Amino acid sequence: MTKAKKLYLVIQQGGSTTEMYVHAHNTLKEARADIKSCGKAAYKTSEPIEIPESLSGLITAMNKDTEGELWALLESVSRATAELI
Repeated sequence: MTKAKKLYLVIQQGGSTTEMYVHAHNTLKEARADIKSCGKAAYKTSEPIEIPESLSGLITAMNKDTEGELWALLESVSRATAELI
């Protein structure tokens, strides 16, 4: 059985509180370097989020989402998940 490839996402707050971007990385090391780089530029980020590579299309859709609907969905899922932990 082949192990599924993972991606590591970093969610970055943009220049305003409503701008959000998703950066996908192939390794955890790359994701942590991105967080460090964003911090130097005074951008807030999430911790790395591990996802299956099969969800990579979601990243493209979220970065093109001008109405914020996908971001609202992600926020709802995140809150629900946090309540489970």
